[in-house]
Amino acid sequence: MNFTLQDIFGAALAFCLFPLVIVIPGYVVGWSLDLFDFRLRQFIVRLGIGLALSFAVSPIVLYLTSSLLSFNFTLLTLAGFAAAFVAIILKDKPVFTVEEKKQSKILFWIGIGWTAFAILSLINIQWGDKLFLSVTSFDQTTRVSIIDAMTRTGIPPINPSYYPGHPVQLTFLYYFWYILGSMIDAIGGRYIDARAALNASSVWAGLGLMAVIALYLRQRNANNGRAGWRSARIGTGLLSVSGLDILPIILLMIRTGQIVGSVDVWNTWIPSWIASAMWVPHHVAALIAGLSVMMLAQFARGKPASKQFVILAIAGLGFASALGLSIYVTLVFVVFWGIWLMALFFQKQDRSLILPMVFCGILAILLASPFLMGLLQGSGSGGAGRLPIAFEIRTFLQLESFVKEWTPIARSLIMLLVLPINYIFELGFFFMAGLYWFKIKDKKNFQSNPFYSAEVILLSAAFLIGSCLRSTLITSNDLGWRAWLPGQFILLIWGVDVLENFVFTSKPVSSITGEAKKNRNLLLAFLSIGILTSLMDAVLLRTAWPIMTGPDVTRKYYSARLVYDYLRDNIPADVITQNNPLMYTDRPSGLYGTHQMVISDRTAYGVPADVFTNLTDRVGVIFMNENINDWQFTDEVCRKHSIDILIVEDTDPFWNNISSLKVQRSPLYENTHYALFTCGEYAVLPLEP
Repeated sequence: MNFTLQDIFGAALAFCLFPLVIVIPGYVVGWSLDLFDFRLRQFIVRLGIGLALSFAVSPIVLYLTSSLLSFNFTLLTLAGFAAAFVAIILKDKPVFTVEEKKQSKILFWIGIGWTAFAILSLINIQWGDKLFLSVTSFDQTTRVSIIDAMTRTGIPPINPSYYPGHPVQLTFLYYFWYILGSMIDAIGGRYIDARAALNASSVWAGLGLMAVIALYLRQRNANNGRAGWRSARIGTGLLSVSGLDILPIILLMIRTGQIVGSVDVWNTWIPSWIASAMWVPHHVAALIAGLSVMMLAQFARGKPASKQFVILAIAGLGFASALGLSIYVTLVFVVFWGIWLMALFFQKQDRSLILPMVFCGILAILLASPFLMGLLQGSGSGGAGRLPIAFEIRTFLQLESFVKEWTPIARSLIMLLVLPINYIFELGFFFMAGLYWFKIKDKKNFQSNPFYSAEVILLSAAFLIGSCLRSTLITSNDLGWRAWLPGQFILLIWGVDVLENFVFTSKPVSSITGEAKKNRNLLLAFLSIGILTSLMDAVLLRTAWPIMTGPDVTRKYYSARLVYDYLRDNIPADVITQNNPLMYTDRPSGLYGTHQMVISDRTAYGVPADVFTNLTDRVGVIFMNENINDWQFTDEVCRKHSIDILIVEDTDPFWNNISSLKVQRSPLYENTHYALFTCGEYAVLPLEP
């Protein structure tokens, strides 16, 4: 079958199964505890609440049951949630009103449009003997490997690309999101693979954003009629808006004459919502879990003490889930939570919430403690001996070449000075919305709506962390990129307020004059540029890779998928394979591989740098040897490192020996760019698929 059709079918089936882990658990919990007045809501709203709550509940529940009990027990847990969901539906027998049918139809087509767009953006496109990958494949290489390893080996998974003579658990990363994908991979059997599950998870991350926007606006504004639906549609529409990156990125491409893979490469990233959902769904999931915690705390206001503790217990699940979904996003919510607690104490309002909120934090730490212990035990990475976070004023990359020789203080001062320019370009419309929001909200608004002060605190936490700190574990400032997600959400919500005040008003356009007209036109200009930026980013994510790599690479990707499909379909799951470990960031091995490897960089989390380099050199010598006449040396290295099958590429020096070596040992499989050979102990054993 055509690979594109395979990918579409797999992703679509995975999408249809994903509600088992990302809608139904939250629906059952919401109905059971009547969270957000669940039982009074329309059915379509209940589904949205269930979706948002599942981001808070499912990751930690699935992690604890699978890691402390078993993978099969987790599947039984999901079956229990599904049975409870069916029982609730049969009991309530939802009836759709005329208005609900109308809104459901609109939401259905929005969801279908996003689903089709996301799947077509993420899958492999086959054209003849060429395979075109999305730019997101750059990071999917790691994530697909982890999901596949979980399905094969359990949770925490065995590191699929590090085998120093024995299995090593992969714990030095936040991996809760991949558990959900692994469950769908397991349920789907041969029809769904890890890549299809990951692609479907990106779709549901986008749908989760839509749901949490709608729920948040309903809780915040208490407008449950048509006004609430309109606000939700505006908020959902703002997910298609980004910054002003299209302006500098076009200039950059004209100046260099080169295509780039993302509109954000010109500066320190604040990715568009579309890019975040498709590229880093686990960070988006952490955002939704954190926002669910925040909304649950707001919902608990004024409730009896016992009810507050029950609600904040679910919030504790949400905090624990967020911690395992994204450390960096959760850091912002932890800082926010602490400041919010102090604000409640000094304001002398809602002090009854303080103890339940402290209980929420303690419960989250207890629930996530097995994960945290694994994280600490796997911390022997190349970054050992240095702090994972350092002080640094957010970098404006266009100035980097001018200030790299400056003193740290002078460099920090200039970066601080240009910080407003930095954020105008990265946030665009949302930067302006933040400024205008304070013009339309006064002290009375803050006193009457407790959400406003919490929003200011959360935005401030995101701003301070995203502007003054950077992560040090990898070259990229992952903390600076992801810490802004909560801030982006608050600015989006404020954008809804501003648009309803300046653009979507009941006043006719002809009656708007003076400063109000200037404000409206400026907002519309920034809004239009932001939409064009998101559109350009989406086009680049889908099309830039084949343009940058050229036709030869696309043919090689096609050959790679053929060879890894052969391994999946014909070689036992416990066989250890190995490609050239000196060929760093090898995409196909992560995207399509389904077997253990001795060493590869795609999941080198927690592996000390010296150990990684040493093992890479000792295994890599096989592939760098271009003057051998027999298999003796190769078999010796394979036996020493437990390698059963070699995956040889035409770029490996070893490839030059194939014609003579094939006389002595036939390849298991061979095509234009790849060949598979048994080696070591496995070379003398019968092959039993």
